[in-house]
Amino acid sequence: METYFLQHHLIMKKIIPFVVLICFFLKANAQNISPKKFYLDTINVKGRILNIDGTAIPNLYIKTTSQDTILQNDVIYAKADSLGYFAINGIKPNDIFTINTGSEEFKVINQGSRFITITLNTFKNVKLDTTTLTVTAKRSEKRKKVKYIVSDYLVCAFPTFNIPASYPFGKKAFYDFIHKHLIYPDQAIKKNIEGKVVIKFTINKGGCLINPTILNGIGYGCDAEAIRAVGLSPRWAPQITNGKPVVSDVIVEVLFKLEDQN
Repeated sequence: METYFLQHHLIMKKIIPFVVLICFFLKANAQNISPKKFYLDTINVKGRILNIDGTAIPNLYIKTTSQDTILQNDVIYAKADSLGYFAINGIKPNDIFTINTGSEEFKVINQGSRFITITLNTFKNVKLDTTTLTVTAKRSEKRKKVKYIVSDYLVCAFPTFNIPASYPFGKKAFYDFIHKHLIYPDQAIKKNIEGKVVIKFTINKGGCLINPTILNGIGYGCDAEAIRAVGLSPRWAPQITNGKPVVSDVIVEVLFKLEDQN
């Protein structure tokens, strides 16, 4: 037994210096390797997933295209709660969300919004209008970038049964009208605020636009400005269902976007 322990002791005396030498070599090499630097312009986004009828869609996973800076070989995910609400931190401003309902996959583009209401059309007999109105202004200050060190649409959703409510001379004319009257708020420009404002309003039986409300806002005067411009709208042709005018809701999107100075 003593002979065994003596032999073991001698072997360990030879091995330990060799192991220490290897560890020292690996540490020295690791200190000489400079990690790559990526400058990522990121935002934190909160939102909610709804069906086209306004009901919440719970427990869905949202997959982004932004790299997870902790799990570097994966992208950032989030899961909606039982009421459809979710939060995603550290993603690209213009990210693409992929949402799988089990029967269908939806892709939604977030265009800089910090809060987004995602409306999914799970009803095959309902057609969606995906037109978005964009309002631009020049940035007053450069956008700040966040540095990480790593190793290596909403959709415009209103149902179209029979004849939907319509603006005189068509939807493009309505967006042209809104664009003409919209003014990018100064406080939003100073704070580098941009994103999508989603407005819901009602067209009554007489074609009047009433009750404009914000479904997805970004603040800093943009929500109020969008409501003000929409409220100036002339009379619409009401929705016709079964040959009779009926009250209907319309949802439109206004994208406030800042352009960099030349």
